[in-house]
Amino acid sequence: MITLVAIVAQAERWVPRPVKFGLARLFGMLVYWLVPRIRRNTTANMSVVLNLPPTDPRVRALAMRSVSNYVEYMVDFLRTYRMTQEDLLRHTVAIEGLHHLRAFKNMGRGGIMITAHFGSWDCCGGLVSVDQPTHVVAETFGSKALTALLDNVRARKNLRTIQLGNAARGILRTLRRGEFVALLADRPTPGKGVQVLFFDRPVWVPEGAAVLARHTGSPLLVGGMIRYPDGTYSAHGMPPIVIDKDRPAAEAVQEAMQQVMWGLETLIRKAPAQWYMFRPMWPEALDG
Repeated sequence: MITLVAIVAQAERWVPRPVKFGLARLFGMLVYWLVPRIRRNTTANMSVVLNLPPTDPRVRALAMRSVSNYVEYMVDFLRTYRMTQEDLLRHTVAIEGLHHLRAFKNMGRGGIMITAHFGSWDCCGGLVSVDQPTHVVAETFGSKALTALLDNVRARKNLRTIQLGNAARGILRTLRRGEFVALLADRPTPGKGVQVLFFDRPVWVPEGAAVLARHTGSPLLVGGMIRYPDGTYSAHGMPPIVIDKDRPAAEAVQEAMQQVMWGLETLIRKAPAQWYMFRPMWPEALDG
């Protein structure tokens, strides 16, 4: 599969940009209208983001753009497969919050970098690992070929994989070595984890990142990358989050994850059509 993707990635460069992304947008629109589950979930999520009824045309338009943008992201993946870290730096036209990233790394305690299913999260990992490897928590797929492909793509960006099934132990070892981990936090876990406010509505999210950060004394940092139509990116980083170990554990963890989700909310508001959340983030919004 790696060889096939490499061949397709080389061929992709010869297809005119308007053609390949025009087809991607068309395919995304078809997916939105032909797959009821994706349409319903994405529309419900975007109604919360915009604080408008799901039937509002602006909500439906944003939901459809989100699905189309995800297909565009997959097309862009072929280009980023070819890109070196130097290429990625050249295509990153703006970095907002670089001083936050520097402060985060200079604490000398390792750290957990958190983003969402947003923008170009693969490029985000590649950018922060320019000066040292970053360990990425990734889902385990049934296909060994697919897992090998994704590991290969990450390795080209100085990223190392920690499989989600045994992530806690791998993250703990990495943080204790003073190294860095990157993961996605916008994974809804109804009734499990910790409850926080996200776009002013309660939501359950995993608490593991904050638990491990508190245990090791490592900071958390929220960030992400926005993709632009011309093939460039902008990077955005939020202030580091340091957990107060003197506070009760449950209270400290809940507060840290609340700050994480507020940071992700700030990021998503910058480009809501690039938030790819096709599962129900707020189950009650499906009834709206």
